[in-house]
Amino acid sequence: MYLSNFDIGTLNDRTIKTGVKKLDKYRKHTNKVVETHNDKKSEYSLAHIENPNLHDTLDEVRKKFKGVKHLILVGIGGSNLGTEAIHSVLDKGKVELHTLDTVSPYKIEALLKKLKSIKSASKLAVCVISKSGGTAETLVNAGVLLEQLEKRFKKAIYKQTIFIGNPNTPFMKEGKRLKVMTVNMPEIVGGRYSVATEVGLVPLAILGHNTDAIISGVMDANSEQFESITAENAVRLHHYINKGYCHYNFFAFEMRLEKLGAWYRQLFAESIGKAKDKSKKPVNKGFLPTISTPVELHSVGQLYLSGFKGVYTDFVTFDDYSVDYEIPKKSIAKKYGKHEVGEVATAIYGGVMAAYQDMQLPYRSTIFSDDLDYSLGLFMGMRMRETMYVANLMNLNAFDQPNVELYKNKTREILGL
Repeated sequence: MYLSNFDIGTLNDRTIKTGVKKLDKYRKHTNKVVETHNDKKSEYSLAHIENPNLHDTLDEVRKKFKGVKHLILVGIGGSNLGTEAIHSVLDKGKVELHTLDTVSPYKIEALLKKLKSIKSASKLAVCVISKSGGTAETLVNAGVLLEQLEKRFKKAIYKQTIFIGNPNTPFMKEGKRLKVMTVNMPEIVGGRYSVATEVGLVPLAILGHNTDAIISGVMDANSEQFESITAENAVRLHHYINKGYCHYNFFAFEMRLEKLGAWYRQLFAESIGKAKDKSKKPVNKGFLPTISTPVELHSVGQLYLSGFKGVYTDFVTFDDYSVDYEIPKKSIAKKYGKHEVGEVATAIYGGVMAAYQDMQLPYRSTIFSDDLDYSLGLFMGMRMRETMYVANLMNLNAFDQPNVELYKNKTREILGL
């Protein structure tokens, strides 16, 4: 994994050194939580990856669901985005992933039609994830789905079902009543930080991915080498926020990375988007995270390269063209005939970098190369810690989400619940 940055203005080595010094106390705190596996602190999300019980659960899940062809993942936000992000990059077609996140009768109907050809429940796995046990979207989708599948497969469908959440919630108690497999997640870990817990790793194990390599990547994100890079990058983001930059663009330069952008958008927006800081002072600065792909090079690319102010860009791409095509020398693309498709893609990426530098537009770049399972774990581990560090520099609580409850309360009022 290759990391680089292009900075402008007052961001220099001295600025970064000063910012890193401000993080010193919190870095020591976070490292101690990781070293001692302190499951009473929110930063434990970075350490749970080493819990032996987690590894035992993954072994059990692999044996129990060996041979499934379809995984239906029911959850929203942190309950499904991490799994989707990794699977979108690594999918080799062994197990097909279906997700139900938002409440949509059309989406449920489309899924049921797609599963109509399945003759045996043993070819299905259903994974329902709700940390609180009260997420409306998840409960509604799971309730309807399981009822419909029970009509086809009788009680056998429950042998193929897992509930993941905080222990002892009504949701988990209902799982035990239905005799599904219930898996506890660590209560201290919030949904958006849960990809390296049972929430992300159990479905990834069912999908047949190399969870050991992903785990190794997350663990290495805690090493001195990568922690130092993370601290510097957190200072970098905080600097641009303070300078009035308000738009953070995750530029997934390969379509398989778009879901990784969605995972990061939720992580960052929900952690940093607060009305007040820990001193109860109003928060009037921050990033609005968005996602772009190369499709947008002829639209928002024009906007950014015109000098539109306040945008910080996060380019993410691959350098792993294991599959490639030669461009025919006798075709409408004959002037590119000396090259392969991968070379052209790399040249476009380089051209965009050069254009950003000419226009003095700040950015950072991540290029994934070999061992994608490991690199994705490393990337996500670093980004989770980085987000905690940015929140600390902004004097924010990275782990709560008080304003999200507003729409949930209003929804319950409308339904008379």
